[in-house]
Amino acid sequence: MMRWRVLALAGALLACSATGNGYVISLLVVIGLQALPAIGLALIAGFTGQISLGHAAFYGLGAYGAALIGRWLGVPGWIDIALSTAMVALVAWAIGWLVFRLKGHYLAMATLAFGIIVQICFTEMHGVTGGQDGLTGIPPLSLFGLSLRSDIAMLAVVWLTAIAAILAGQNLVTSPTGLAMRAIAENEATARSVGNDVQSIKRLIMMVSGVFCALGGGLYAHYIGYLSPGPFDVGFSIKLLLMVAIGGFADVWGVVLGVVFITLIGEVLKPLGAYDIVAYGALLVVSVIYCPNGLLRGIAALAARARRMATAGSMQ
Repeated sequence: MMRWRVLALAGALLACSATGNGYVISLLVVIGLQALPAIGLALIAGFTGQISLGHAAFYGLGAYGAALIGRWLGVPGWIDIALSTAMVALVAWAIGWLVFRLKGHYLAMATLAFGIIVQICFTEMHGVTGGQDGLTGIPPLSLFGLSLRSDIAMLAVVWLTAIAAILAGQNLVTSPTGLAMRAIAENEATARSVGNDVQSIKRLIMMVSGVFCALGGGLYAHYIGYLSPGPFDVGFSIKLLLMVAIGGFADVWGVVLGVVFITLIGEVLKPLGAYDIVAYGALLVVSVIYCPNGLLRGIAALAARARRMATAGSMQ
């Protein structure tokens, strides 16, 4: 099943890229970039049951880290992404060590505070990040001396990384660790009673989640070539949570569909400007209340109910 899904995804990407439409190709790149942090959030929120509103911070740290490491050390883009990802993994582990002492809305508030602090640092540390003026001059990735500047080249790089993340996430949630994650999401006391080190598992998944975010951020930095604090604010964390909610909290493949759905909705909501966050918030509330297993499964359940009612009506 997984093999056919990967082939179907690859076929859809090839079909869209074959159109040669620059807007469509750039949109696919953005979807791939946002799929990485969304999958990371699904691992910690959907499968482990720990709400996080700070994943935009990990995404931003990965982006700024890659850009600054490349500038300071003069290393190739692939290396600065790897170093930045390692740095964010350590930060995510440390944040997990701190915040997982809390539960429920206290945990959500702690991760929200982390995201706000990081975003303020991006804005106020002018000498390092460029502040509101932004960080410019980030070179594109290169491979064997060839610059990967075009959208088509980055489409291949981003989606190869995204597919690897999908497969890694799927393998993780079906492994013994994945069973422990689900047990923690259901009841931490029960998970602990059968020998699971609950705190260590939660910190591990937070670290893996941070790695996915950092990879997406590093690729984003080299794709855009310019960084500013705006894309890494709390609004993006809410958007990521909405992507996971739409796709299904405990469904890696569904999250990818959620990213596609929200990215396309975002294009429609662009005229709203900063007020689009209101629409995202309303959509999140509706999704959680009426489609707790994801929008697609919710629609399928409603369609099945309608068919049953139609069948019952015809038999009377």
